[in-house]
Amino acid sequence: MKALWKSLGWPERLFGAILLCHLPLLLLAQPASGLTGFLLLLTGPVVAFRLLRVLIRKAIWRLRYRLIVSYVFIAAVPLTALLTLVGMGLYVLVGQMAIYAVNAELQRYAGANVPTREELESLVPGLGDVLLLQGPGPFIMERTVQNFRRIHVPPAANRFDVEITWFSVLPFRGNNVLLVVRSRPSAVFRGLFGQGMAWQQTIFVFAAGVGIVFLVAQLISIVIGVSITRTVTAAVHNLYDGTQKVMQGEFSHRIAVRGSDQLAELSVSFNHMTGNLQRLIEVEKEKERLHSELEIAREVQGRLFPRNAPALRTLEISGVCHPARMVSGDYYDFLAVNQSRVALAIGDVAGKGISAALLMAAIQSVMRTQLTEPGHVSPAQVVSLLNRQLHSSTSPEKYATFYFGLYDDASGRLVYTNAGHLPPILVHGGSAEALQVTGTVVGVFPNSRYEEREVLLQDGDLLVAYTDGITEPENTYGVMFGEERLTELLVKHQTESADEIMARTMEAVRQWSHSLEQEDDMTMVVARRHG
Repeated sequence: MKALWKSLGWPERLFGAILLCHLPLLLLAQPASGLTGFLLLLTGPVVAFRLLRVLIRKAIWRLRYRLIVSYVFIAAVPLTALLTLVGMGLYVLVGQMAIYAVNAELQRYAGANVPTREELESLVPGLGDVLLLQGPGPFIMERTVQNFRRIHVPPAANRFDVEITWFSVLPFRGNNVLLVVRSRPSAVFRGLFGQGMAWQQTIFVFAAGVGIVFLVAQLISIVIGVSITRTVTAAVHNLYDGTQKVMQGEFSHRIAVRGSDQLAELSVSFNHMTGNLQRLIEVEKEKERLHSELEIAREVQGRLFPRNAPALRTLEISGVCHPARMVSGDYYDFLAVNQSRVALAIGDVAGKGISAALLMAAIQSVMRTQLTEPGHVSPAQVVSLLNRQLHSSTSPEKYATFYFGLYDDASGRLVYTNAGHLPPILVHGGSAEALQVTGTVVGVFPNSRYEEREVLLQDGDLLVAYTDGITEPENTYGVMFGEERLTELLVKHQTESADEIMARTMEAVRQWSHSLEQEDDMTMVVARRHG
């Protein structure tokens, strides 16, 4: 009830309030009921008009009803007005012809007095009732038309031979008289053109023929109009029904296409749109599924990276990887081989995404398997075995750069093999040097040979290994960040902690590129000797 009251406008509310006041006053016969009744008469038409407008809007909400109303105003109303005008014109014409026929004989009347009813009717025999009313000076009505005797009106020749009553004020012997004639068109035509029926039959046949032609044309027009209307309204209804289906999620719904006009093209376009929407929904679902799988892969890959660095007496180690996508093709690892030795590794798999991440996982599996086997392990042996296994288990275009080193905590010696990876930077005092590359990338040639190099880390030395996601980002002028800027940054902040150095490096690279989207995986491993 409250919702209904809110939906009403102020005229309806005012009318309702007055009506509620008027009914008790009316039942109690109070004088004030007259005032409320008057107010109801004032507000009632306004409310009725507003309600009628609402009803009309609801009635013509459907396109079919709207077109019907349009056809009524465009065709039916003008046609009705035209037929009414023609009928009135024929009525006036026949009546005037009857008056003319009687007046022509009346002017030739030879009697001395005003002709009587019988004399008037004999002027044009068979015409019908004729009445002559007169008075002195201006015309004064002496009798009424109701005094006519209908028994003198001729019988109808057919259903269209209606009774016609017409009058005219005429001068007769110095006075104005009112001449009234009640007759039928057939009687008027007989009185004017004689008793022969050949002309009447000709006129009737001609009129009937014209009427039949117009009737057939009108019927054909109605059939064509209804057919076109049904085509338009059916197409619109189908489109409306289709949009409702789409709103409910039924993207497989299709509209039946009929014809080859613009409405048919509209139906075809709607079907194409729903088909595209259905495909987009399927693609979106597939993307959601892949996103979910990638999220799982990201979590799994995150667990592959080392969580905690091995506890060593003389070496602080830390690493970080910022993938360009949800999963990374970069790899870093450090693993304690025994109480005094630790393995350091960093790699960059060709490509990005799931395939690169899978290859990265395979590299980690091979490396850790080799490190857990008993016996002496050398960096060159680990890299060589990794190269052969990747070559035999992956496609030719799959390869990786790989840096692997073994650090001895007691002596400070670092033995490493660099398989095509970017040379790590060793910062000693105020200078820096790049460690050599000792072989080609892994996974391309099965018989590649890899050499080892050895470097002695001293107190305060800083060793930084990285991937190309650190040095290759470009600024707005297309200039890469480069190894030189990285080296300057490391020398400048060499006394800070490993985590602080990695954070400063990542921030410097992002500020250099000014890009919101990371182009490549950014990975760093930082090791500092102390004590």
